[in-house]
Amino acid sequence: MSDYFKTFRAFGLPSVTPTMGPFPLEDTFGMGVAVCLLRRSLDAGKNAATIQFSTARKFRTAYSNAYHASRHLCGVSTMAFEASKLYTTPCPTYSYWFHRFMLGCHKRMGDKVVQDYALSRGILIELLKQLEDDYDNAGGEEEKDAIVEFAVLLLVGFLLGLRGEEIMKTDISGLLKYLDVGAGAETFPHVVVPLIGRLKGGLGERYHMLIMARVTRSGIQAGKWMDRLCLSLVRRDMWNGFVFQGKKGQQRKIGSYDSQFVERLERVQETMGCLFEPGIDVTDAYGLRRSLRRGSTTEAGNLKIDERVVNMNNRWRKWEEARGRRPSMTMASHYTEVRLSLPVLWEYSYSF
Repeated sequence: MSDYFKTFRAFGLPSVTPTMGPFPLEDTFGMGVAVCLLRRSLDAGKNAATIQFSTARKFRTAYSNAYHASRHLCGVSTMAFEASKLYTTPCPTYSYWFHRFMLGCHKRMGDKVVQDYALSRGILIELLKQLEDDYDNAGGEEEKDAIVEFAVLLLVGFLLGLRGEEIMKTDISGLLKYLDVGAGAETFPHVVVPLIGRLKGGLGERYHMLIMARVTRSGIQAGKWMDRLCLSLVRRDMWNGFVFQGKKGQQRKIGSYDSQFVERLERVQETMGCLFEPGIDVTDAYGLRRSLRRGSTTEAGNLKIDERVVNMNNRWRKWEEARGRRPSMTMASHYTEVRLSLPVLWEYSYSF
């Protein structure tokens, strides 16, 4: 810097660098939020000694949302040209200093990504064999109901490529309504798996109708397990709500099935260890939140399923992410629309 100062003096100029202070006697940079965020980053994490950056940064999000929901919203201005809009805000956590602070935090904290292993088709088949044996040897209807429910969870997640939390949206009324319709189809026998999406006020439920083949190319009997599930639901006088529900009718969390999933995987590993990587700990490696979805995607690539078929199977996510922009329709209207694409939608699950 001394060379720069010599140059200034040679021209008889004062320093051209900006004045470095004094700063105002108030927090205009978001220093308070930064300190709290650093303290939050020291909390214990699930997969490491401390929480990840992706968790710590939620502190900033919470502050920003609260700021823009308060009276300070009056300080936000808008610049617009045609369809483009740009908002300016005095929120401290949007300042240049805070942006650099968050960037530095991310670089120093890093990311530790722990992904669930993909569940292979071979492991799924062994799990279904195990469930079939347990079903035949079950001591009562309640035990059979639990076995059927878990088998359907695995089939819906794997054959339709769903994440764990998406499986939990499966609806009873739609499943029962279209069970016989799909089973009686001559060319593409299928099961309709309806997921309940966001609700549209006054226009009915927002449904996503997914198609699952009753029998896959490798012989997976999805239809048989679905028939068992529907008989169980009718016997228990359950006609509405979520298929996977708690004692009070509330939607269950996918995590509530994790212990059973791991226990059954360990049993498969004992008899068919060749299906797993040597020395793998299934407790840490597999989870229902992502293993079924990743396994389905991986196997779809191995089987060289046409990309058009994969995209059609996943298109409902785009509608869900549109946050209500797609007009809501009745369940019957949804199924009528789905029937037009039935051969393509059916092919994804049938290929396994």
